[in-house]
Amino acid sequence: MKWKEPTFGATPMLKVLTTANAHRKAKAFDLAAEQKKQKLNYPDWAQTWMRKYKEDWYIARANGDEVGMRKAQKLAEGLRSKLREMATFPKWAQEQMQKETVRWMTAEASGNIKQKLAAEEAGRAIREKLGLIDTSSEVPPKKDDSEPTQVPPDKSKNDSFEAELSKFPESYRNALLKLHNQHPSWRFIAEETNVDFNSFLKAEMKNGLVCTQVSEYGYSPPWRDPKLKYDNEYNAASPKAVSYFLDPRNFLTESRVFQFLSGKYDKNTQNKEAVNKVLSKSLANKGDVFLKAGGNEASAVFLAAKAMVESGGGTSTLGRGQVPGYTGWYNMYGIGANDGNARIKGAKKAKSENWNSVDSAIIGGGKWINENYIQKGQDTLYSLKWNVNSFKKNGTISKQYATNIMDAYTKADRFSKGLKTVDAPLSFRIPIYKNMPDNAFPEPIQPLSR
Repeated sequence: MKWKEPTFGATPMLKVLTTANAHRKAKAFDLAAEQKKQKLNYPDWAQTWMRKYKEDWYIARANGDEVGMRKAQKLAEGLRSKLREMATFPKWAQEQMQKETVRWMTAEASGNIKQKLAAEEAGRAIREKLGLIDTSSEVPPKKDDSEPTQVPPDKSKNDSFEAELSKFPESYRNALLKLHNQHPSWRFIAEETNVDFNSFLKAEMKNGLVCTQVSEYGYSPPWRDPKLKYDNEYNAASPKAVSYFLDPRNFLTESRVFQFLSGKYDKNTQNKEAVNKVLSKSLANKGDVFLKAGGNEASAVFLAAKAMVESGGGTSTLGRGQVPGYTGWYNMYGIGANDGNARIKGAKKAKSENWNSVDSAIIGGGKWINENYIQKGQDTLYSLKWNVNSFKKNGTISKQYATNIMDAYTKADRFSKGLKTVDAPLSFRIPIYKNMPDNAFPEPIQPLSR
């Protein structure tokens, strides 16, 4: 009888069989050959954990879980690194470090953050006694000021996930912990705005440049501010809807969190391989061009993702330089394409900047975004839509990239399709406001009566 792959989710029995098969493979794995290959000796306690990580890896592979596979592999590599370090220690330090390493791995497996932190602190104390510099992955050495600015700027001496997590309010933490388990290499940075949430909301509503196509997010009957121009099918958004999209806690999921991806230069992702994972369609061979656009000031990955979203992978009218009356002028990022005949405005901007080819639009537009937004603190999709820095400085709203309240939300989903498989320490800067309620603002299910 030919086996047919089931089209439904894994049954309890299938899960048991998958786990049993993974356990069998891990038990049979030739650790002796691996030790020879690694030129490393695994003591008995380490062999137990290595087999556990192998089992986790086999289970993840059987389930098609690439994130789980990477996590298991990373934990195994971390243990090997620890063993190499311990081999240089005197016996007393080896015994103490073994105890703290096992405590850390046990806490990591159970999700006990406090125990992980305690184990890390104890490990650092052992190294201090030995007079060693900590070169482990938990605490990177402090950067020299002469190096290019790395994102995000974390002033804490403890650069671990647990240390950064503690800076977030309790209402953020469960979602961030789940994301960390899915993507251990991602970094989540708490950005204290020191801005009152309700004051910022009132300023956004007073400004009036908040609109929507979704009836539930607007008013009943639909309303437009007579002082403003709206694109077809757009109306003014209600304060309830703006509150929902302004509250960062509503978007701490694997796809929506990309509205907090930082666009500042990050040497860990500033390479052609990372950029090419984002690109497709007519932009598929433009990795080098985006690297040139980013230079050592802006993230090439961020620029590539933004161009993919704004130009439909280079297939939009603006992206192909085919706007009637402006043929041959290219705009890959939608710069200047504001509400009210957006394509014409975007084409006019391209002509004024002399973006007469795809490459010149990528490079010139990237530099324009860097100079006008990224270097001024608007380095995420969220801050491009909700310019809290402008409000913080002068109490007004200005230089917001779009008026649609769903702008960052929808673009983040498209960013995620190209980026969530990139195995690199992507950095997410997530804002925190003063006087936020204990729970996130709910999504409106009906329009607000006027």
